[in-house]
Amino acid sequence: MANEKILDVQYPTITSWQWHATLFSILGDDDNARRWIYSNYIQLRCYNINEIFTGNDMLFADLMPGSSSLKQCPYLITSLMTKEQIESYTSSVIDFIIKTIDINGYVYGVFDEAKILCDVAVDYKFPHELFIYGYNTEKEIFYVADFTFTDHYSYSTVSFKDVERGYSVITASDDHMFKDDYKGTRGLYVILKNNNARYYDLDIELIKTTLHEYLESKDTKNHFRMLRNRFNDTTFGVDVYDKLIETIDKQLHAEEPDFDIRALHIMYDHKVLMHERLKYLMANDFIPMDQALLDEYLSVVENTLTARNLLVRISITDEIDRADRFPKYLNAAKETEIKVLTKVLEQLEAVE
Repeated sequence: MANEKILDVQYPTITSWQWHATLFSILGDDDNARRWIYSNYIQLRCYNINEIFTGNDMLFADLMPGSSSLKQCPYLITSLMTKEQIESYTSSVIDFIIKTIDINGYVYGVFDEAKILCDVAVDYKFPHELFIYGYNTEKEIFYVADFTFTDHYSYSTVSFKDVERGYSVITASDDHMFKDDYKGTRGLYVILKNNNARYYDLDIELIKTTLHEYLESKDTKNHFRMLRNRFNDTTFGVDVYDKLIETIDKQLHAEEPDFDIRALHIMYDHKVLMHERLKYLMANDFIPMDQALLDEYLSVVENTLTARNLLVRISITDEIDRADRFPKYLNAAKETEIKVLTKVLEQLEAVE
């Protein structure tokens, strides 16, 4: 066994949730993967949940597909290893991760990052997804990617000891990734890159259908109800803008203002990815090249980014009086996005 092995990663295009950042880190700019990526990630959804760490009410927003993308993407081979399987195959989770990386497998799962961040004993847990893509046995470190160790998504290292501590204390109820999909169990995801052959062509029919659903705020989750029971309060498509404006207003004018930028960040990532999709469709002659249309959609990206950065600023300066700018930025983005995507949809539907 070599002292060190580091699998390929590329800083992801979108970083709002760990599952998206992991998928994009592994696949990077691969041409085959882009055909699947640009056929998906069009629809937005949001709903209110109790935040897993604080118990506070939280607006959870995400692209579709969400965390399930790690299993659904045809350019990833994902194996789900329960804790019992891991323990039966190897002497320790450290050995399991090293052996997985040796066969070019990435590891993804929930660890108690309070145990990773703190050398002293603490009486709380911070269960969070960790992406592991390399090791060095001489230094006894894993190469990882996460949001927790800096104020943004970054690549870092964590000691073998801390990874083992962080893994050992997680229960099935703590494992918010594994238990929801796999019936109350816990474990780790083993992910192999599978992009050497072309398994998926750009699906124009899917793009058209999903653009319709996005622009009309239709309930896309009904397509997937055979997989899981659904929430009753989900908002879809461009209506997410209105839900977000309403939520920000409540958060900032509460007795104790809440500066949660996560829903705004997923909105920004959605616009970044949509802009890239439009460039791809034009560059590959699915719709006519139109720089003016791209520039118009870029204003959607910029207005969403400005709204996100404004919330970051308010969280630092406590300038709540600036909160009245959110509807201006987000409504402008919504109006322009509807205009641009309606034109794109018309162009796609005009092609036989």
